[in-house]
Amino acid sequence: MRNLSRLSSYSFLALTLLLGACQETETTLPVRKTLEDAVFASGYMEQENIYTVSAKADGILLSFPILEGDSVQKGDLIAVIENDIQHNQLQDAMVVHQDAIADASPDSPQLQHLQTQIEQAKKQLAFDQENYARYQKLRATNSISQLEFEKIKLQSQNAQSNLEALEKNYEDVENSLQLNQKRSLVQVNTQRTLLQDYKLRTGQSGQVIQVFKKQGELVRKGEAIARISSGAYLIKLFVAEDDITKVDLNQSVAVHINTYPNRVFTARVTKIYPGFDEAEQSYIVEAQFNQLPDKMFSGTQLQANIEVGRRENVLVIPSDYVVKGSIVRLETGEEKQIETGNKDNLITEVVSGLTEEDVLIKPTQ
Repeated sequence: MRNLSRLSSYSFLALTLLLGACQETETTLPVRKTLEDAVFASGYMEQENIYTVSAKADGILLSFPILEGDSVQKGDLIAVIENDIQHNQLQDAMVVHQDAIADASPDSPQLQHLQTQIEQAKKQLAFDQENYARYQKLRATNSISQLEFEKIKLQSQNAQSNLEALEKNYEDVENSLQLNQKRSLVQVNTQRTLLQDYKLRTGQSGQVIQVFKKQGELVRKGEAIARISSGAYLIKLFVAEDDITKVDLNQSVAVHINTYPNRVFTARVTKIYPGFDEAEQSYIVEAQFNQLPDKMFSGTQLQANIEVGRRENVLVIPSDYVVKGSIVRLETGEEKQIETGNKDNLITEVVSGLTEEDVLIKPTQ
């Protein structure tokens, strides 16, 4: 009697455990849904126009008044580099130019000296021509010899040649001095341009998003000083080689921004870069928000799903009912291998091996 009682107790305990186990078993049925095929891409947010202000000369930053977040207008002076040497070179070039202007003036000593020689040559020519005319008359009456006449004629011709040579020399010297004046002006303008290299100005209006240097620091030619952005915010996405052919313009994009972890923003594809980006080892795709987030920050990281297609009437099951990639357990206890298609953490597409009537048991952990 005590043995039956103990057996009954054991049976009751086993039945209780069995019922408990049955109550914990979860089941499901395959269902048909409309699936949106998507390409995953990571990326970041940036404004349409971003440029870097770089130093055009070596030196110390004497003035650097901008900070991240500052708004700037086109042409604003944002940095001044020490320029004493360049300033002195400009002053020297200006002195040389002023001397060249004075030398090219008609009142300059060099041109005045040549002009005096020309005036003297003109007087000598007038005298010799007058003599020549007088000797012509004398020769006509045979009052002088042919030799005397030829001598006076030669003197007149020499006076004419001397005047022409002096006038030509004056013209050459004047042209040379004017050329030196122009060249010296070019040097002044060149030095002024170089001096402007020590003053860094903005190329367009925008917002300062990064500052790379501090006032008093040494900068080298070509070094980045600051980054400035403006224009509409864009989404830059990195798409794998296997997926880029699926992406087209105007496709919808679901965007998860790190600064808004609990929200999903919609966008559309606006540009597909034709070249492969070696640095990112991906293709780059641009998208624009349908509605902008309340606060935007250049460089914010994000993840996105680009909708590349839609399929109707697709048989799916929960992904946690699949083990080893393609094995499910039926309510009968049978384990069955199925052919799967697309899958994620939530659902798995069933290509073949199940029907909507098959009851599946969730695998125990």
